[in-house]
This record gives sequence, structure tokens and C-alpha cells, in this order.
Amino acid sequence: MVINAEPERSGAGIVETVLHPGRLRIVHALMDRELTARQLSAELSDIPQASLYRHVGRLVDAGVLRVTREERVRGGTQRTYTVVESAVTLGPRDFDAASSADHQRYFAAFVGALVAGFEQYLRTTGAAPTRDGVVYQQIPVWITPAESRQLAAAVTELLRPLRTRTEGRRRRRTTFAMVLHPDPAT
Repeated sequence: MVINAEPERSGAGIVETVLHPGRLRIVHALMDRELTARQLSAELSDIPQASLYRHVGRLVDAGVLRVTREERVRGGTQRTYTVVESAVTLGPRDFDAASSADHQRYFAAFVGALVAGFEQYLRTTGAAPTRDGVVYQQIPVWITPAESRQLAAAVTELLRPLRTRTEGRRRRRTTFAMVLHPDPAT
């Protein structure tokens, strides 16, 4: 789920639908790309296939995923899906209206998706964090709330051209996560 200060809006029902751990992983897997349910199943192999298909159907019904292509395959229909990004972006009004408990759930889902993705990476054959450029760090900075929003916007803009790249020699899809929050002691 993308939670930022962009003007798009999502409804509370969509948020509740996406916050399920399996559905959130499906959404993350489909961000900025198109995959079939079969490709998703191979990528998220720890989610039982029947559950994955059920989650995909629920996300389509909620307007979170859309079908980009349908093909007849062996007497059935194979659908290709992508994320409706505006459906998974909390706008300023949604963000302001969320309670502390809501923010805790959103953040827990965000962190849970990061942990699940990292665990899945570590389980892959040949995972080598140093070779693969894995980085996780915390860097304290002294900024105002306005500067925090400016920093997030600048980083998002910096990453924009990297989101539209395609696979290539030695290039692989990599997750970049950003969290800005005030330290409680300052």
C-alpha cells in the first residue's frame, strides 16, 4: 500500500481489503507491472493457489486490481492483472482522518509486507545480500514536518524513472521502502 500525501483517494473499505497480509503481498507484486495469476502463484509460492485466486478475485471486485488482458488458454481464460495505483494510495484527507489505531495497523501491514518480501528473498537459491546490493539502514535527520514532506516528494521523484525501467542484464526488481517519523524523545 502506498501511503503518502498525493491527492488521490481510496475508500476505507479498500484499505481494509488490502490490509490482509496475502492481499498486500499480491498488490506489492503487481505494482508497476502486469502478471497472470499463474505468474503470481509462482512468485508468491508460499500462498496456496486457491487462496491466491480468491484474494485476486476480491482485489478485482474492490477495484484494487484491473484486468489488462484476457487470453483463451486450453479452454479457459487467462487474465493478466495490474494494480490501480490510485486505489491503494491514501490521500491527505484519508491520512488525517485515520486514528492512531488505524495508523498502527497501516504501519504494521507495511512492515509485515517488507519482512515477508525479505524473507522470501532470503529463501531463494543464491541469495547473497552483499552481492545483490541489499541495504537497510536508519539515518536520523533534523527536519520540520514540511521538510519531511518535501524530502518524501523529492525521493519519490528521484525514483520515478527507475519504476518504468524494464528487466535487463543484471537488473532486477528491487523494493525501496521509506519511513519518516519523528523520534518520540525529541
